[in-house]
Amino acid sequence: MTTVWRSYETVRIDGDGPIRHLVLNRPEVHNAVNPQLVADVHRACLDLDDDPSARVVIFRGDGPSFCSGADLKSPRASTMRAMIGSKEGARMYDALLHLNAVTIALGHGHMIGGGGVFPAACDFRIGGPSVRLTLNEVSIGFNLTWHSLPVMMSIVGPVRMREMLLLGRTYDVHQLDAMGFWTEIVDDDADLVPAAERLAAEIVRQPPQASTVTKASITAQALAHFRAVQHMDHIAVGYMNLSQNSAVARRTYFDGAGRDWVEE
Repeated sequence: MTTVWRSYETVRIDGDGPIRHLVLNRPEVHNAVNPQLVADVHRACLDLDDDPSARVVIFRGDGPSFCSGADLKSPRASTMRAMIGSKEGARMYDALLHLNAVTIALGHGHMIGGGGVFPAACDFRIGGPSVRLTLNEVSIGFNLTWHSLPVMMSIVGPVRMREMLLLGRTYDVHQLDAMGFWTEIVDDDADLVPAAERLAAEIVRQPPQASTVTKASITAQALAHFRAVQHMDHIAVGYMNLSQNSAVARRTYFDGAGRDWVEE
């Protein structure tokens, strides 16, 4: 039986040895992101960093999907609340990106919006055949936040980043593999955890301090200038929360209705 090391309202940490599983635990809504999940992932990352015995963190989602992105059924936030939420998301994403432990993300099912960029913050990514990844922020009238755009772009490059965000297309596991998104892909979703645990066992055999320092150096080098303009994330969220066209985009995203944009 798997030991639950620590449990939060929307996530849990399994395992008590050098290999831990950080599990998104809202399977009934495909692990949709709400403020509580953001807070819980952030808290879990801080707790993991406080435990030097945690060498590897396998980041995965319980249920049929890894993460279906923003919970669009949540009440619409005020403009100031939206901006505060953007900053909270950025702090959470930063904590995941800079974990001392080496991280392995497992992708399956829907990976939408935040669910598409969560794995980019991890050191290794393993994908299953059910993956359907969509960055739909622009399509629903918003910008990609959490300071995640440069992190994702460091993996797929600016050409693909434009395509993914400006067109809001959906990609399967093989299309993403061709972009260099995955470390490894498996033939069956049931093979994801075993593949991650094999990789984790390799990582644990490496010396702890050298692994931690090297991970930090690679992350710093890959994202050396990404802070320069990312403060605009929060300003853009505030503006788009007031935009009439953003409201039209959210209202028509699922029903296929015509989109008549207004001058703002």
